Amino acid sequence: MILTNARRDCAKLTLDMLVQSGSLPVFDRVVFLLNGVSQKHLRFVDRFINAHPETRFDKILGSGVRPDGISEMQNECIRKYPNSLYMKVDEDVFAPKGWAQRMVEAYEENKHRDNLALITPLLPNNSFGLYTLCNTFYPDLLEQYRERFGGTPSPQRDGPTWINPYIAEWATRSFINLEKANARHTQILAERAAPRYIAFNRPFSIGCIAYDYRHIERMGGVPRTDEPGWCDWVEKNGHTHILDCSQIALHYSFFVQQEWLDRTSLLEDIRTANLPDIIAPFTQQFSKYERRVRQLPAILKRAIQGTAREF
Repeated sequence: MILTNARRDCAKLTLDMLVQSGSLPVFDRVVFLLNGVSQKHLRFVDRFINAHPETRFDKILGSGVRPDGISEMQNECIRKYPNSLYMKVDEDVFAPKGWAQRMVEAYEENKHRDNLALITPLLPNNSFGLYTLCNTFYPDLLEQYRERFGGTPSPQRDGPTWINPYIAEWATRSFINLEKANARHTQILAERAAPRYIAFNRPFSIGCIAYDYRHIERMGGVPRTDEPGWCDWVEKNGHTHILDCSQIALHYSFFVQQEWLDRTSLLEDIRTANLPDIIAPFTQQFSKYERRVRQLPAILKRAIQGTAREF
């Protein structure tokens, strides 16, 4: 499942990375969850579908309401394709080579667990992902974090990693070239004989996950509130998430970070590092400035409201 709403700049990179990663052939069906999309965005999705006739696609339209529309679309997809292993990525999650294959491996090695919930790779811009990367694998990054931001990364879903765009950018840039980052990570895992899987049940951000039909049956469907309801159910019912520590993927931003990150070159730099031959530098720069222009109405509105309060 590929969840998308309006960010064609993010979604284009997500789709290009899925193609480069070799992930599409892994799936029997690739389903777009289109939550309140415009006709322009729908045409963008259709162009991608038409460019990949070797893959079987489907589209499910959502109401545009969050979070209800997201959970409703996932549940409809599960009803249409029961008894399956499902993977969901948001429109701003960027997969490394072999991503889907390794997610399947992680599932196969953990499906014996009667209480298996969700499987996720390491994501730097994610509270539990960054916490694990710094505390388990990269002591040099832990020291950098302490120097830059004070303290240590929090594993709490709504902690500093979720809120602070400076942490988000720093964490992403630390692993921005996924091929190099994963090659280095594979070497570290081998040298330290580190475990590939970490079992946990704390709430986390579920933008890049795998789960099976058994789990959905136990829950009675994806909860209406999606991410918070899902994580709350897992914690309350004693189920177990699996962190697949064999691979690192990237996530661009949470909504609380997005406006600030959109003023940076981070998205273009992720593309340059991972797909340098697909887009021209001029187009990259135009995308960044286009995002800044889109922010002007909201910035002006806040400025006017602030002035009005002063009087």
